[in-house]
Amino acid sequence: MRATVDCVHCYLKQAVSCMRMAGLDEDSQHEILFKLMDYVKGLDRNATPAENSTYAVLKTYKLMGVDDPYKEVKRQSNDLALELYPRLKQMLDEYGDRLHSALKIAVAGNVIDLGIRRSFDIEGELRYSIETGFSKDHYDRFKQKLEKVDEVLFLGDNAGEIVFDKVLVEELVRLGKKVTYVVKEGPVLNDSTMEDVVYVGMDKVARVITTGSRFLGVSFKHMSQEFADALNKAPLIISKGQANFESLEQHEMARDRIFFLLKIKCDEVAKAAGAALGDVVFFTV
Repeated sequence: MRATVDCVHCYLKQAVSCMRMAGLDEDSQHEILFKLMDYVKGLDRNATPAENSTYAVLKTYKLMGVDDPYKEVKRQSNDLALELYPRLKQMLDEYGDRLHSALKIAVAGNVIDLGIRRSFDIEGELRYSIETGFSKDHYDRFKQKLEKVDEVLFLGDNAGEIVFDKVLVEELVRLGKKVTYVVKEGPVLNDSTMEDVVYVGMDKVARVITTGSRFLGVSFKHMSQEFADALNKAPLIISKGQANFESLEQHEMARDRIFFLLKIKCDEVAKAAGAALGDVVFFTV
């Protein structure tokens, strides 16, 4: 999807969140924000929101002189999710379809997105995801595709959320599938990196690679050959979160091959996804 005028204030909101996370005083925040406003004017309106957000965030990091303001928060999110992990595994046995439940558990973790929100009720989100389910649900199509493949490519999203993804990855492995899990090459907002992979033990259950860049979502201009090969060759892909959706939904390669798993957190994504703000969805285009 292309960036819209409504995306601009989100770039600045993310920048403010980064500065507050880094502990900058208000005068410094104003100074950086005014510089950033001039920078944002030059962003490509035909780019995806994820790409422009990355440029704005990394410019903020440079102006602050801080390369990973979310480092401690990511660790806290991972710790919180790891505390919930035994309960998440238990829930798989409490509902009828383990794989469908694992997908709902994974999307519940999508609420841990401090790049956008400064507080969350993960227990409430978990109940909502399991009990209410997906407003747009292509699970039957996914199962049909899954039965015909041996491997699944999983595009991850945030720290903390990676533990919820691990429950789904383990279920896919239990079904005999090989899973490749993808994280960012370096820190950007609270997205997962290799440090998070090792911390939560995802590397013990899946092959893990990086996108080759720090860009939010998938940037076709900034990716490693390893990731490009994996993306092009994967017979079935699970794409977590808004940034990955923003990056991929318009591409022909996504048709009936990439299944988007996310909570709808903004009106523009809601329009593109054909869902309502606040919905959790699992679908292909």
